[in-house]
Amino acid sequence: MSSHTVLYLGPESGLATVKDTLGSGFEVLAPATTPGTVLPLLPQAHAILDASMKVPLKQAELGKAAQLKIIVTATTGADHIDSATLKERGIPLLTLKGQKQVLNELTPAAELSWMLLMACARHLRAANKHVEAGLWDREQFPGMLLKGRTLGLIGCGRIGQWMARYATAFGMRVVGHDPYLPEGEWPATIERADLDTVLSAAHAVSIHVHLSDETRGLVRQREFGLMRPGTILINTSRGAICDEDALLQALESGHLGAYGTDVLEGEPDIQKSRVWQYAQKHDNCLITPHIGGFSPDAVNIVLKFSAERIRAHFN
Repeated sequence: MSSHTVLYLGPESGLATVKDTLGSGFEVLAPATTPGTVLPLLPQAHAILDASMKVPLKQAELGKAAQLKIIVTATTGADHIDSATLKERGIPLLTLKGQKQVLNELTPAAELSWMLLMACARHLRAANKHVEAGLWDREQFPGMLLKGRTLGLIGCGRIGQWMARYATAFGMRVVGHDPYLPEGEWPATIERADLDTVLSAAHAVSIHVHLSDETRGLVRQREFGLMRPGTILINTSRGAICDEDALLQALESGHLGAYGTDVLEGEPDIQKSRVWQYAQKHDNCLITPHIGGFSPDAVNIVLKFSAERIRAHFN
């Protein structure tokens, strides 16, 4: 069997899983996930296994990968990769999107989404800073009682359905919008509604959709205007799904009570992000560094599955 070079872009903790799964016949290169270390290795790569999304692979970068035969991502989204260029060259781009057999029991992204919702509801960021400053005045942090409130879901697939389970356990009503989920697969825990109804009914809204031309800027000024004053918005999908100007206006005016997000447009170069800049001075914006799916147990499952796809392609 001839040797194939696989460029692995992911956490060091998953490297052993990738090597063990690929087995003999594969050489695995595992550089630090920065453009400066990855790009010089592209000419050697027959395959790329991307579990980091830290290095954009656009037309110019892919042009250096003359031997490339396949890219597999251990993520559901891959908007950092130029799929059109790959299509022109006949190179498959395989993501986890639609791979229910491996995704259905993976809950870290949903668990982080719920954590952000609870942290926003109880002003966790501000309250923690308050205590760290040596203060103890609970009346500054009136929390939202979740029981009896309504959670609105934009996207009712795997993660949205886990969010519905958590909300139901907390005694919340759940309404959701998802035009792509067939009626026969609609979960009993979610009331189906159009987007406007979801936005106007909810006390907290959580976004769980893929980024596409259709969803880019899905939540704009009009959509923020439909939300109740004080609504909590959670976004663990992609930063560009929310129009940044409208989001900041809603936060600065106080109409949006809080924003909890795991994603920023332009990440990982976040210091240019106006949302990040806003969060430096305002505690009602809680940001985590795209850690939703990053649990070692879950990562090893998707890395094994992704490496198996590369092995199958060449075998």
